[in-house]
Amino acid sequence: MPIAESEVVVGGIYALSNNQERRVSAIENGKVRYEVRADPKGAWRPGSQQANPPKLKTFANACSHAITKG
Repeated sequence: MPIAESEVVVGGIYALSNNQERRVSAIENGKVRYEVRADPKGAWRPGSQQANPPKLKTFANACSHAITKG
């Protein structure tokens, strides 16, 4: 089940159903820039495309729950 758009905050870490984690680095103009890691102990790497990050609604729909909230 997706999370609410209002739950997405800068610094928050969110899990996807495939155990991938996303950490929000910026929310600008209704779009989300984030970093990603596949393992909770792994290193963060760029996750969103710099030229075309996903819309807030798309990001929230991909996430299954919040791990930490900024």
